Amino acid sequence: MRQHLQFMDHTLCLHTSSSSETLLRQSLRITNRTPIGRNFGDVLQPANPEYRVGEVVEVTFVGANPKNSAENQTHQTFLTVEKYEDSIADWQILYNDASWETRFYWHKGTLGLSNATIEWYIPDTAQPGIYRIRYFGHNRKQELLKPAVILAFEGISSPFEVVTT
Repeated sequence: MRQHLQFMDHTLCLHTSSSSETLLRQSLRITNRTPIGRNFGDVLQPANPEYRVGEVVEVTFVGANPKNSAENQTHQTFLTVEKYEDSIADWQILYNDASWETRFYWHKGTLGLSNATIEWYIPDTAQPGIYRIRYFGHNRKQELLKPAVILAFEGISSPFEVVTT
């Protein structure tokens, strides 16, 4: 039977039996990789030290294909915006990927390399303080002739300050 599989913006035309189609499709999936000396979740473009209400925070991380997160849901979101609360000496989640104020962009690279950019549009209602952005993802790792493994990772931006004036 003739099968057409989409692979890296090219269509492969293969003669396969239906029993081997699943194995072939899985073997054509590209595993996620990181740049040399980097790990998944590492910050590539950091946040500025300070922002004003109404500005946009943008942080870019070493990323992986978001489809991997659908296969293994360790985290329920791709991102959080968190504020440090002195009263409890801990970070509190204020926004996630379902919030109108956030954007998540995945940039597909070549040979399994990719990155993720997270934007937070600081609303007029934001309280002054120290914030950070966290990125949650899953990378697909596969060694030759072994089944693929999906691994959770996260990245955290450096803290930044939001001021009102």
